[in-house]
Amino acid sequence: MAHALLEARLSEIPGLRDAPAATGGPSLPPRFLRHCDEQTVVGMHAVLRGLAASGRPVEAFARHAVVAAPCHAGRFMAAKSLAGLRQGGAVMVSTHVVPQASLHSIAGAVSVGLGLHGPHIGVSGGPDALAEGLLAAVSLLESGTVGETTGVWLIATAWDAEPPLDAEGTPQTDPLLRGLAMGIETGAEASVTLTLEASDPASATVTGDDIDPAAAIRDLARGLSGCIERGESWSMACTGITGLRFVVRPKAANPAGREAA
Repeated sequence: MAHALLEARLSEIPGLRDAPAATGGPSLPPRFLRHCDEQTVVGMHAVLRGLAASGRPVEAFARHAVVAAPCHAGRFMAAKSLAGLRQGGAVMVSTHVVPQASLHSIAGAVSVGLGLHGPHIGVSGGPDALAEGLLAAVSLLESGTVGETTGVWLIATAWDAEPPLDAEGTPQTDPLLRGLAMGIETGAEASVTLTLEASDPASATVTGDDIDPAAAIRDLARGLSGCIERGESWSMACTGITGLRFVVRPKAANPAGREAA
């Protein structure tokens, strides 16, 4: 239904915390992202851009589910908390570490910040987060467990390279963080469809060492853009599960059966 990709260096993320929303998108409460994890900041702005691209008011998504699939989110805040605990005791540990550095932080922030009332969950947390997030989103839609809606916002985030940390938990490099937001609905009047299909069983299960999570996010975003702009189909193996793949294709080319747009 809509998608948006946001890429930002670690050094650029502080400026995004209070940055205005994309033109045509909803606004967040003041200082809402001030204490959020970096992946939450980028994921939230990707959703705001996706909402703006949809051309629909945020109220139209009030009952949509939110599925967030980050890769290794919350590590910087957790490292700083452990360093502070060692140096000064419990008083040095921020109370924000629990709500802002967990697997569910991104989904919770999107739900609360935008006033959504559908279920919101975090899935995976590892290098195959994108595929597991897609699988969770499709499963929610297919099972009908998203309440009164037929839609899901999927957010996937990942660093292009995990930065080394010093003794205080401070990153020593300036990696790139990618965040992709996808609005997925059943029966939507959209030009692109997403399906989960059987693939060649000979395709071996992909291990975590073989996965580049940030590249997978980039490739899916390119696949969606190519499908929209040039009518090109694109597919991705479902990492960790042999014999399954996700396919995006122009709606006119989609085979008969259940589909999400």
